[in-house]
Amino acid sequence: MVFSRFIWSILAFVAAIVGTSILLGIYMQKPEFPITVSMLVVALILETIAMIIFLTRIRRDLLKLINAMSNNDPTMQFSRVGHDPYFSAIHKGFNALIRDFRLVRLDREAEQRFFEETVNHVQFGLVAFNGTGEVKMVNQAFLELFRLEKIVLLDDLELVSADLPDFLKNFSPGKETLKKMELSGHSHHLIFLSSGFILKNEEITLVSVRDISREMDQNELEAWQKLLRVLRHEILNSISPIKLIAGNLSERLQPEGELLALDQLKEDEIEDIKTGLDTIHRRASGLSVFLDAYTNLYRTPEFKPEQTAVQPLLQRIFSLFKKQAEQQETSLELDCPDTLLHVMLDAKMIEQVLINLVKNAMEAVKIQTTRSITLSATKTRKGTIFAVTDTGTGISKDHMESIFMPFFSTKEAGTGIGLSFSQHVMQLHHGFIRVSSTQGKGSVFQLVFGNE
Repeated sequence: MVFSRFIWSILAFVAAIVGTSILLGIYMQKPEFPITVSMLVVALILETIAMIIFLTRIRRDLLKLINAMSNNDPTMQFSRVGHDPYFSAIHKGFNALIRDFRLVRLDREAEQRFFEETVNHVQFGLVAFNGTGEVKMVNQAFLELFRLEKIVLLDDLELVSADLPDFLKNFSPGKETLKKMELSGHSHHLIFLSSGFILKNEEITLVSVRDISREMDQNELEAWQKLLRVLRHEILNSISPIKLIAGNLSERLQPEGELLALDQLKEDEIEDIKTGLDTIHRRASGLSVFLDAYTNLYRTPEFKPEQTAVQPLLQRIFSLFKKQAEQQETSLELDCPDTLLHVMLDAKMIEQVLINLVKNAMEAVKIQTTRSITLSATKTRKGTIFAVTDTGTGISKDHMESIFMPFFSTKEAGTGIGLSFSQHVMQLHHGFIRVSSTQGKGSVFQLVFGNE
């Protein structure tokens, strides 16, 4: 509406000037009308001046509007001109535009405040910077973590650690890294995670940092407590019978405080003493095996991965247990349809892991009515999975959290290092072991290679 009135006003001025110019041209050819010519000349001049004043006023108001927008000044208001409907309409439109601009600005300020409050509310540090190291955003948690009041450039972090600015600048988007740092004289474990995006044609890197020292200390304490409970249990299991038997033998050899001569001992007493000594030897040997297992738990051979054909590797494990499975009346199956499947691994280490898993499976199915074990390998989109599946007794929920803990074993003769060793080997391969089990129905142990 405003624009239409503006156009009609311009057209009216142009029409008046054109009409006056035509009349002036006509009367200038008639010398008998000098007064009329003079009046037309004055009218033409006045019309031109009026049009210039009109356009100048429009230009001035537009500049005021543009300046108000450029300077983010929402207080600018245009007065209403009561006797001039054209400018009243234009000023009304300008005021409406400024009012909308003010509302947009208020919404933007509210969104900005909401964003800042949200960023400062999170418990982990956030910092965003461009390619030159200029900090675009930093939250309060980041400043408090590194004991800083403000940060303008990443190089300001040299006050915290000399290598921290370069570490953040060279941090790859999408990468997660654990870094150990000294902060205020104390050692801290920090997890850094980054992402990258484009903002106003500028590459921005957003890095989050979280201090997990407390969680790691708690987990480490719990791990040590579990380990000490297992060590105490195993050692007491061996020492208690040794102490009891040794005391009984001592009473047999000196019943009244004096040592008996060997010829005074009866044949059944000599046999009891021999049995007791054999038991002491057996328990001492078991304790020695346990301590050797503790010493050698992570003393693994040199890690030498190479491209390895999977089917021949599984075939060797299958052949190793085939005879035992037949004697135990257990169905042992091999499932590896991809004969060309290769994986980068240390064959000797993985063979030992698979042997441990199959041995455990053989023990688990021994008392079951249906005894079946399947050794398989499958290729997925992200990696390769070896699996040992059995129809054994399964693992109880109480034991599931402890099966990878060193020296934990549900078997009377077990050392409890097989699964712990297997987990260590998979960590060397940058993989992991995944377990699913249903008590009374069986278990599945998977060796996952890759980012499954």
